Amino acid sequence: MKITINKSLLESIISNFQPFLEKRDTSQITSHILIETKKNEVILKATDYEMGIITRIKDENIQEEEKITVNGKDILNILKNLKDDKITISNNNEKLEIKQEKTKITLQSFIGDNFPEFPKDYKNSQINIDSANIINSLKKIFPVIEPNNSKMEIRNALIDIKEYKFNFVATDTKRLEVISFNNPSVEKISFMFPRKAIIEIQKFFNEKANIYFSDNNIIIENETNTFFTRIPNGNFLDYERVIPKDSQLKYKIQINKEKMIESLKIINSISKKVKIIFSKDKITFESVSDGDSQAVTEIDIDKELNKNFIDSIEENIEICVLSQHILEYIKNIDTINFEFGINENKNSACVLKSDNFILVVIPTLI
Repeated sequence: MKITINKSLLESIISNFQPFLEKRDTSQITSHILIETKKNEVILKATDYEMGIITRIKDENIQEEEKITVNGKDILNILKNLKDDKITISNNNEKLEIKQEKTKITLQSFIGDNFPEFPKDYKNSQINIDSANIINSLKKIFPVIEPNNSKMEIRNALIDIKEYKFNFVATDTKRLEVISFNNPSVEKISFMFPRKAIIEIQKFFNEKANIYFSDNNIIIENETNTFFTRIPNGNFLDYERVIPKDSQLKYKIQINKEKMIESLKIINSISKKVKIIFSKDKITFESVSDGDSQAVTEIDIDKELNKNFIDSIEENIEICVLSQHILEYIKNIDTINFEFGINENKNSACVLKSDNFILVVIPTLI
């Protein structure tokens, strides 16, 4: 094996590989990165068994097939201290050699043939979903997922593929977010998608990619990268029962996104809880806290957009929510305005809606 490669390119790839490596026990092969040469390309692999990544680099000078592994943390530390120039990597007596000008570094290696296997024979199990929709949707609902919760459905997202649409769902039991797309599907599939995997796929996939479901794995692949994550075992909650029906929402009001963000940020500087008071001509925001500090602000209601609301409201409506729950949602919507739906029972769930993206939030006690 002999590879000549730009140091900054290799450093960037190996830096992105770090979350896939075993950190606690460096004697494990999963703490290593596999470097493999095939005709006209260099292949790098990393996995902790739960997730895995492959990155391919075109190199017309490669003619032989060979494998070698190297500790992922060690090689990254070395690359960080080399010049931003070409380096040469070679296999010398089952050890990895890195050369640059007058510098030579030798690293211990494992046999490449012992590296863990990646999913195979998945090409016939493609899911008919636009990869950009998957990545963008999971990114939007990401703030709702709680990584350290003991309940499986709280620390993972859900991808629910139905006959005529697919939904992306996340909940922490105090709120629920759902993004829906109309899309005919040959096969109905429902599976959880790990929070950690949502973070990692954003580093590798910005363009068109293919999505596959095979042997309890989700595989995402483009010309350069192949990513896989194991699907968590367990069942997600029956989220559709949680969403209030449209007929249950007695009041609906259109609110400007930027004005709402500005108001909630003011309240959030004093208190996590905010009391929102809806009247015929304005929305008032008041902080709710045990201390002496207090914040109050208000925005005018757009009378052109909210004629039905103004006609239907007879007395002020008060609800109390965690301001961060609303902020995290409206920061991720794409429309100028969004709909705020209030249940007839004011202590029941409220529904915020922007196109195909909704938030169901449970009011809290003052």
